[in-house]
Amino acid sequence: MANLFLLDIDGALVDSHNLELDCYARAVNEVLGIEMDTDLSLYANLTDAGVLDELIAKHGITESRSIIHRKVENRYLALVRQAINERPETVSEVMGAKEFLMQVKELRDTHIAIATSSWASAAKLKLRAAGIDIGNVTFASSSDALSRTEIMALAAFRAKQDSGVVFERRIVFAHGDRSKHASQELGYDYVEVGSGSGNHTHIPNLAHYQAAFSQLALSA
Repeated sequence: MANLFLLDIDGALVDSHNLELDCYARAVNEVLGIEMDTDLSLYANLTDAGVLDELIAKHGITESRSIIHRKVENRYLALVRQAINERPETVSEVMGAKEFLMQVKELRDTHIAIATSSWASAAKLKLRAAGIDIGNVTFASSSDALSRTEIMALAAFRAKQDSGVVFERRIVFAHGDRSKHASQELGYDYVEVGSGSGNHTHIPNLAHYQAAFSQLALSA
């Protein structure tokens, strides 16, 4: 039996200082001509694709969904790339992320998967900008599914296919209530990375992963 570590990107592996929200809202405005409400608590599915679907429905946009998504994603990606080129310091590794990935890859009976609410193109761009290599790591994103729960479940399914093993436990390392609630819905263990509170395991960053392992009774 093995363990699966499901890792979010934003807030857990990469700190981008809200760069994405600014670029996303601008892309939506430039492509669709609408002002996006940036209060993220208003959206049922807080993923790149999920938010866009809600905006399409709210504003009664009738153009092909796939065409709209492609246009907004392409403009969003261009804006993120431009912002990173102009201010590379706005995207950085969360403390301990690279070391955590390196250490976990050395553990026996442990598999890693990325489960991100970003579109795959933007997620991989941010990872590259932060100098984080996820080559050969199982990956699921908002390019695959609309909800955080679906993305995490898909990442776990793909990890099982990739590894060929049955996972005894699935542990999510992420930031934010949406990830916590999705973990609870799926029955996965949850580790809050960053500021947080509540009755779950919490670490300030991945440099403190051994504290999480201790609380979850995992061997490091």
